[in-house]
Amino acid sequence: MRPVHIAMTALLAMASPFGQNSWGQSPAPQPPAIPAPRDRPYPGTIRLAVDATDTTRAVFRVHESIPVQSGSMVLLFPKWLPGNHGPSGPIDKLAGLAIRAGSAKLAWTRDTIDAYAFHVTVPDGARALDLDFQFVSPVETKEGRVVMTSEMLNLQWNAVVLYPAGYFSRDITVQPSIKLPQGWKFGTALEIASTSGGLTAFKPIPLNTLVDSPVFAGRYFARVDLDPGARVPVHMDIVADRPDELSISPAELEAHRNLVQQAYRTFGSHHYDHYDFLLGLSNVMSGIGLEHHRSSEDGTTAQYLKEWDKTIASRDLLSHEYTHSWNGKFRRPADLWTPNFNVPMRDSLLWVYEGQTQYWGEVLAARSGLWTKAQALDAMADNAATFDNRAGLRWRPLEDTTNDPITTMRRPIPWRSWQRSGIITGKAR
Repeated sequence: MRPVHIAMTALLAMASPFGQNSWGQSPAPQPPAIPAPRDRPYPGTIRLAVDATDTTRAVFRVHESIPVQSGSMVLLFPKWLPGNHGPSGPIDKLAGLAIRAGSAKLAWTRDTIDAYAFHVTVPDGARALDLDFQFVSPVETKEGRVVMTSEMLNLQWNAVVLYPAGYFSRDITVQPSIKLPQGWKFGTALEIASTSGGLTAFKPIPLNTLVDSPVFAGRYFARVDLDPGARVPVHMDIVADRPDELSISPAELEAHRNLVQQAYRTFGSHHYDHYDFLLGLSNVMSGIGLEHHRSSEDGTTAQYLKEWDKTIASRDLLSHEYTHSWNGKFRRPADLWTPNFNVPMRDSLLWVYEGQTQYWGEVLAARSGLWTKAQALDAMADNAATFDNRAGLRWRPLEDTTNDPITTMRRPIPWRSWQRSGIITGKAR
């Protein structure tokens, strides 16, 4: 054996545990198992308080009280988010986690396989765990989606909650509250229990419904009735960078009101008890298009209403996300439904969930007057031409493109045509 080989072998042996080389090594023990979700009521109500007043630092401060019994416990941070179709929970933005039982601070351990799971031992006699942590919003887009500015915020409850493993999310009851800067107003599908100053408490709600009910809030806010006199109210809750960007013309108002009526005529039902379009108009807070059962998160340019003739490209955003209330929320593909937010989703029917929604969103945009007929036909022709000419169809089956939200996390990808990306909706532009 050459001297260099002898030296390398000695170094490898020294670097291996207990002096053994890696070829003879045994696997390390697995961490404790994470309980699988079961369809059973979680005992007690979780109290979740979010302080969203630190707009200077863009930090959400969270206090959570979870009823518990003694013994080992696993807390989960939501990972697989409805409407994202992939493991996109922003775990990298969770900071400062401290867990207490009474006055005693408890040690926690992150799972060595699943970084979204936290192990903690509840001491004898403890009846609740008190958690304090922060969700630190990006302050520039290279860090992620900006969700808090000096003028507005977008609170997604999945980013500010830890929940117990071993239960379906629909079986965990949460009583949420939010504290906003003085004078700010907000829109949400949640029902208010009480309001005092900037603090608003909401009625207790299942965790899955809470995560499906985000909040838009801001210094400059307007609420527009899109179905006056209706038994089932529909509103558009608008936040903007400046007060003049809230103004809506009669023609713009008519188009948005038409959207509601055209959806009812198209689908023949409305399964929600109320609906809120949460519309953020900003050049600072990041845009978004995300569907929910009784609301939608619609974030677009600050000029959306102010320069209506220049915002054609974003005018199908609301109609797309609104269509999802029927297609995707009221009726959801079987393998996209999961019992909690940490069970992986399967996207095989994403072509129905997103593809059909994209089609009807464009149809409704035209029928309502958000688009002209010609603009809708042009958009459909552009979609068809794009997919027909993507080189990736030579190697990648169309069915496999439904995995894009999992494999690419909807980030920009190189050589999109050769990879045959299947995503073309407003959420991935």
